[in-house]
Amino acid sequence: MFKCRNELDERQLLQRGNVFQHAMILFVVLLSINALLKECDITWAEGMYEDMLIMWVAITLCLGEFAILEIYPIGGGMNVIYIVEGVAGAFLFGMCLFEVLTGREAFLTGHTLTRTGAEMVQGGCMLLLLLVFCGKKVYNHRKGGGEDEA
Repeated sequence: MFKCRNELDERQLLQRGNVFQHAMILFVVLLSINALLKECDITWAEGMYEDMLIMWVAITLCLGEFAILEIYPIGGGMNVIYIVEGVAGAFLFGMCLFEVLTGREAFLTGHTLTRTGAEMVQGGCMLLLLLVFCGKKVYNHRKGGGEDEA
């Protein structure tokens, strides 16, 4: 189910390399911006969430491009990954939204994301991946040229 998919043609392999390049460039740029902000004593998220959100934004870009270009590294097993990650993201986003709306936790304190706010953004990234994945499947189905791998 999760074995490596080697039947990609040269164009797809090049696209996959470009996706990783985009993710790495974004990752390095965001880490550099974070380092500059820390140097100026600016904290935009509590504790470890600065680094976690940078990581999740890069992962979201990478997996989102994989879904749009349909060049999944492990083939059909990616369907399961997108669905499970999206459902987990929706649950995380919903829990955090509930905490914010009921007043138990704040989204921001001053100009800094709280733990709940950062987890809400992380859940949003995870949910966005499911929406992109499903959107691409619907687009392919309506276009009539898409092949179902499930």
